[in-house]
Amino acid sequence: QAKTDNIQVPDLEVDDPSGRARLLVLGWGSTYGPITAAVRDARRAGLEVAQAHIRHLNPFPANLGAVLRRCERVLVPEMNLGQLAMLLRARYLIDVRSHQQVNGMPFKAGQLAAAIEEALREN
Repeated sequence: QAKTDNIQVPDLEVDDPSGRARLLVLGWGSTYGPITAAVRDARRAGLEVAQAHIRHLNPFPANLGAVLRRCERVLVPEMNLGQLAMLLRARYLIDVRSHQQVNGMPFKAGQLAAAIEEALREN
């Protein structure tokens, strides 16, 4: 474990043009394209949304905790039963909303745009 913990991975880069996003959409793997399209659509609709994509899961990027705490809400679209969201909740003790799909089909941008809008409406 010590060897793994000492692996240097690049910091997580966040795409937040306004710097005022209340919601971070965090993805990994095959969710990159649909998340990017959904975030682009949300921004065109006037919503302030940040996006980041994890490329290293073990170890996580050193700045991941700070990135997660920058926004009020974190949405994690996953093509599984929410394993990444579960790891983030356990490791960083923050509330993470998991948007899951397990049907063998990729997310569509419209599905994720609706999930983004719903996450921003929640109190």
